[in-house]
Amino acid sequence: MSTPGAIAVYTSGSGVPERVSERPWRGVYHHWDGYPSGLGQHLMARVQRAQGDMQAVVRQLIDEAPWGWSHCMPGPKAPEGQRHSEEGAGPRVTPDETGAVAYVYVFDLEARRLDAFSTCVGDDGERISSVVFSPTGTPDLPALDLLPEEAVSEPPLPGKELSPQALKDCLDGLPVLKAGSSILHWVTTEQRPDDALSITLRVVTFEEEVLTSVVEQEWDAVPPSARLEPERVRHFLEALVEVVSEDSRRLDAFWISAQDSLRRSGARQRGSFAKILRAHAARDFGSDEGS
Repeated sequence: MSTPGAIAVYTSGSGVPERVSERPWRGVYHHWDGYPSGLGQHLMARVQRAQGDMQAVVRQLIDEAPWGWSHCMPGPKAPEGQRHSEEGAGPRVTPDETGAVAYVYVFDLEARRLDAFSTCVGDDGERISSVVFSPTGTPDLPALDLLPEEAVSEPPLPGKELSPQALKDCLDGLPVLKAGSSILHWVTTEQRPDDALSITLRVVTFEEEVLTSVVEQEWDAVPPSARLEPERVRHFLEALVEVVSEDSRRLDAFWISAQDSLRRSGARQRGSFAKILRAHAARDFGSDEGS
């Protein structure tokens, strides 16, 4: 199921609005992964990769994609993302037309800020967070939807740069993740164009020895900076296995591939990562009842 969002830029005015319709903006529709930890995190990464050139990001994502996006997050099969065509244009989005999207992200070029608004049913277009970027693209927050547990910074664990094969070896050494008739397979690891490492994972479900479901996701798991701390990556993955094993509902390919603690926090120890992941699980799944 998609979570549509909108990528936009203010066209006039100033200040930080508390509602999505308080300042004029123009923007385009984005169909997949529109939540803050998906599209929101990607937009922050875009500004960082552009070394603070927010105008270039707006040009690439809005001006050069007037019909909107299926997704703008690159992958092996679509390194430039996937734009909508004029014939298959996405829904129109404006300050007064946000019913087609759950989140709106608006760049303020003058203030060097990205504002995030929730337009989900019941949220009334409220601003949920803002991030300000330095002239070189460094954000003042690591994410738009930080939880208290993520506000941790621990000493670095430097080591030999993690390769795709070393990451795969680490994954293969983890305990097997199973829940009922479902099992998770770590399929492949790859180096992305931005030097991050991605993991392709697959959750397979059987009923009475008959294959009933296969869900495969590509997970942009390891940012370039974390590759220089292989022990940190290992601690994160071990904590993930521990936390997923506690509740069968967490053996979900979409939920696992949305976890981004290596970017969103300064945690480096397994216990810290486990606290962060449990907080995300509590937010996304509620209590452990029925596990």
